[in-house]
Amino acid sequence: MSNNKKSLKSGSEKRIFPRRVLRSQVVFEDEQQEGFIYFYSTDISLGGIFLESDIPLNLNTQVSLSFSLQNGTAPIHALGKVVRVERTPDDSLPVVGMGLQFSKISEADKKMIQAYISAQ
Repeated sequence: MSNNKKSLKSGSEKRIFPRRVLRSQVVFEDEQQEGFIYFYSTDISLGGIFLESDIPLNLNTQVSLSFSLQNGTAPIHALGKVVRVERTPDDSLPVVGMGLQFSKISEADKKMIQAYISAQ
């Protein structure tokens, strides 16, 4: 994946933040607080995180996230919402992942994400 900034006007590409690959377990609770759900991330930006999933959540579902950028580092805590659900082109698998947009994240956690992305 490219880490170049993309313009909002570039067709279907709507990313405005550079991204970096991040393979990390993400733990979150959905808005019904029905227990913890575990997913793996594929990439991250200052604006959000993409998760592998074959269990789709509804768009706009609010979630509480916790994940680490690297082994042994303090976890990042954020609130977010599901803004995109991706499916395979041939629908052989129901869902391949979801994009979550951060809606609330501390400045300290934002700085850790920025440092992680910049260290490519």
